[in-house]
Amino acid sequence: MAKDKKLVLSGDCSGCGICVTVCPTNTKLSKAEDFDINTAKLAIGVNNGTAFVDYEACIACGLCARNCPVGTLEMVPV
Repeated sequence: MAKDKKLVLSGDCSGCGICVTVCPTNTKLSKAEDFDINTAKLAIGVNNGTAFVDYEACIACGLCARNCPVGTLEMVPV
């Protein structure tokens, strides 16, 4: 998709998890019969109250950034 941009964490994450639920990569993975939240290679997730990004899985669509209620996520040019 938009690989000319990159998702960055730019603030204090509240750990709400909205980013995880709106991510199309995560949604696609979760529909698989053998989906396991503990072993899946999610594009974005929350661990210990903070979002993390797997840049290999992230398609840089920006949905998480647009839906982040505290503005933690930001799409920036590469």
